[in-house]
Amino acid sequence: MTDRNLLRVFPLWCLIAFFLCGFGPPTMVDRDLAPRQRYTVGQLGQIQQARVPPPDVSAVSVLVYDLETGRVLMKKAEQLPVSPASLAKLMTALLVLEQDRLSDLVTIQRADLVGEAAMGLSEGEELFVEELLWGMLIPSGNDAAMALARHHSSTVESFVANMNLRAGDLGMHNTLFHNPNGFDADGQVSSAQDLLTLVKLLWEYPLFREIVGAPAATAAGHELLTTNRLLESYPGINGVKTGTTAQSGQSLIAGLEEDGHQLFALVLGSVDRYHDMRLVLQAVRGKYGWVPLHMPERPTALDRLFDSEGNRWFLRAGGISVDPAALDAGPIFAALLSGWERQELQVFRRLHPPPSGMWAAGMPAGVLEWRLGGTLIATQRLIVE
Repeated sequence: MTDRNLLRVFPLWCLIAFFLCGFGPPTMVDRDLAPRQRYTVGQLGQIQQARVPPPDVSAVSVLVYDLETGRVLMKKAEQLPVSPASLAKLMTALLVLEQDRLSDLVTIQRADLVGEAAMGLSEGEELFVEELLWGMLIPSGNDAAMALARHHSSTVESFVANMNLRAGDLGMHNTLFHNPNGFDADGQVSSAQDLLTLVKLLWEYPLFREIVGAPAATAAGHELLTTNRLLESYPGINGVKTGTTAQSGQSLIAGLEEDGHQLFALVLGSVDRYHDMRLVLQAVRGKYGWVPLHMPERPTALDRLFDSEGNRWFLRAGGISVDPAALDAGPIFAALLSGWERQELQVFRRLHPPPSGMWAAGMPAGVLEWRLGGTLIATQRLIVE
C-alpha cells in the first residue's frame, strides 16, 4: 500500500479504534428505553448482604418468606436436602387435612406406640382424627402420627407412598419420605424450599393455624405442651413447628405476624435453633420495613379520568390483593421492602373502560398495579367517585 493510500485510510482506522476502545459489549433491553437507573456498587453490596443470614447463624439452611407478596427476604442453601426430623409431620398433617375425615374414630394399636416424643396414647384408646392432629402437632407426638398414617391409608407403608406422591405433585423435588413421623432414616430428606411449600398450603386451614399457634391444649384427656418455645416468648410468633433428631440437628419453622402481615422463617440443621431464629428475625427487621401501598396524594394523573364527552371523574382506591383475580380477597396496605427497593416501587394504572365510554359514580374503573422492578406484587381496585 502506498504512503498516499495509508494517509487516506488512517483517519478511518482511528475512527474505528475510537468506537472499539473503552466500551463494553452491547446491551440489549426489552423495551424502547434503557432502565431508568443502575445500582451503585454500594447498593449491589447491600442487596447481596440483606438476603444473606448473619454470619453467627449455625443452621445449614435458612429461608425467610413474606406470604403476602410471595417474596423471599433471606436465604441460605434453601434447596439443600437435609433430614427433616419431625417437620416430616407437616406432610402427614396435610394429607390428613386434605382427606377431611376429622370426626373419624381411631383405635390405637400397639404398633402406633413407637416412643420418643409422644402424645401419651395407650393401646385400645379411641380418639377422633382431629384430636390426634392436636397430639401430633403440639407435642410432636410420634404415636399420633403413626395412628393417623395407618387410619388414612390402612397401612403406614401405603401412607408413606402417598406422602411421596403428594410431594411429587407439589414439585418438592428435594424431598423423600420413609416414615410419617420424621425418625432418622437413610435417604429421608427435604429442603427449606420444599417445607415452605407445605407450610403455605397448611396455612390455608384455620384448624392448622389454631393448633400450631397454641402453646398448650387438652385433647381426649391428654395434656399437650408445645415443643415451640418461641410461642409466647417472642413477639408476633404464631406457629409453626420444631424438629430434632441426632442426624438432623435442631430445626424450626416459625410463623411471624406483624400488623396483620405474615412471614415464615425456617432454620434447618441448627446447633441452637432459637438463637439462630432470633438472629435471623432481628436481621430481617433491621434490613426491611413496611412501605404503605396507597393511592398517591392528589394531584396525580392516576386518580382522574375523562369520559367520551370530556367530563372529568375522580377515582378512589379499593382493597389490595396479591392475586389480580381476587381483588376482594382481603386488603394489604404495605409491602416489606429493603431501603434500596423502595426506589424501585412503581405504581401503574390499568383502566377497563365501559363499552359505552361513559363513566358513572360507583363503577369499577380498573386497577392500580404495584410493581417492584418488573415484578407485580399487588393490585388495587379503582372505583369511580
